[in-house]
Amino acid sequence: MSVKSGRAVRLGMAAKSALIVAGLCMLAAMAFAFSQAGSDRRLITPTDPGVRGGGPGAGQALSGLSSTQTQTFTAGQTNFTTPFVVPDPANSTTGGLGPVFNSNSCSSCHAQPAAGGDTPDDLPGASGTNELFSVYQLDGATNTMPSFETTNGPELVARFPWMLNNPTVPDGSVHQLFTVTGRSDATGCNLAQPNFSQAQSDNDLVFRRPIETFGDGLIEIVENGVITAQATAECSNQAQTGVCGTVSVDPHNGDVNRLGWKGQWRGLMTAAAEELNTEMGVTNEWFPTEINQTQGCVFNPVPESGTNFIPTIEFYDFTGDPERMTVFMSFLAPPIPANFSQAALQGQTEFNTIGCTNCHQVSYTTPAMSSMGTFMESKTINLYSDLLLHHMGNCLADNIVQGSAQGDMWRTPPLWGAGKRAFFMHDGRTSNLITAIEDHVWNSTVGTTCGGSYAASEATDSVSAYNALSSQLQQDVLDFIRDL
Repeated sequence: MSVKSGRAVRLGMAAKSALIVAGLCMLAAMAFAFSQAGSDRRLITPTDPGVRGGGPGAGQALSGLSSTQTQTFTAGQTNFTTPFVVPDPANSTTGGLGPVFNSNSCSSCHAQPAAGGDTPDDLPGASGTNELFSVYQLDGATNTMPSFETTNGPELVARFPWMLNNPTVPDGSVHQLFTVTGRSDATGCNLAQPNFSQAQSDNDLVFRRPIETFGDGLIEIVENGVITAQATAECSNQAQTGVCGTVSVDPHNGDVNRLGWKGQWRGLMTAAAEELNTEMGVTNEWFPTEINQTQGCVFNPVPESGTNFIPTIEFYDFTGDPERMTVFMSFLAPPIPANFSQAALQGQTEFNTIGCTNCHQVSYTTPAMSSMGTFMESKTINLYSDLLLHHMGNCLADNIVQGSAQGDMWRTPPLWGAGKRAFFMHDGRTSNLITAIEDHVWNSTVGTTCGGSYAASEATDSVSAYNALSSQLQQDVLDFIRDL
């Protein structure tokens, strides 16, 4: 063999050795990376999949309604989606707005992903705007938009935990954003719009977003004893889970409240009547007094919505707005989940394992008998909520006491329909599911714990268990929730 050819062989062997060494280094680096990722099946960064595409999956009536019930559901849906105006033309279903209000229809705030849902999203193909921006200066109103309402954010309802200028006295009530001053149908009204600047500077302003009503008619009829038994079971296991749900008790008759962010309502009729008055300023037979009685701004006799004593052919025309809206919400079917992917099924297992179901219990069952019909009887409703109140710590506290709910307590919100939800938490603080999970314990946006004197959140152990999962398993949990 020539010197030249021998040198070529040696160079070739050297090149092969270099390639082998480089390959071994690459394999070692990959092994190290995978070891750093724990049991991940692939290297990923968990990401909220976002609002699930496809049809709304909600907003339809329960199956099995009679023709009369369907007709009544449709009439209630019309009431729910029709804007109110100031004049009350002979007890019509569209009069009575103001003098102070937050919006002019139920569906302007309850529209995601269909009428009856929560605050509308800002996705392509959706309105893309906080609906209050189409209401606050409607018909010539002179309102300005409060700084905390943003064009692509959730519609927010404002409350003051404490009385202005007297921080030792609790308030807690809703403070309406707008007045009818300047509207063409409110001539002569000269009512100043509320100013929230002092409350903001005093750190005396908290918010709530609209809450979903899908399936609430079924939740409404779950028996008291079933919910109470769930609370007993949770508290008996508190040493292991850190979770002990509290029943929201009606102080008048001991009934179990189960609707609203703080479990403040027993039934939909009370909720509809109160919200009609509080959010739109429409008086009714349950709440027959104007919130604001400024002279020159009260245009209608009270109640503005009530029983219609002028008979028409359809029986439902005898009822007022609260009744019609109640029937609509009572007959709204629960949201329809997606077909779970394999990742979502794995996520469901992890969701259970890390203790999320300690509060987000999978299901309840309705009674075996219902006067409405068999379509409401013995139905298993997979709402992913125990309907109980829980202490959620300083970062979620709003310092407002409502009935049994203390300043850091919230009713477990049902997770059914979470795949279509644009905003999370009671105040709509985030559209990111990961942030929502972290905020069950601490403020992940700011990156710090929150000041206050409340005890630790009952979700602490579950959130810690979630954080201890591999990145892939965290992603599976997110996929599962977004498939609900």
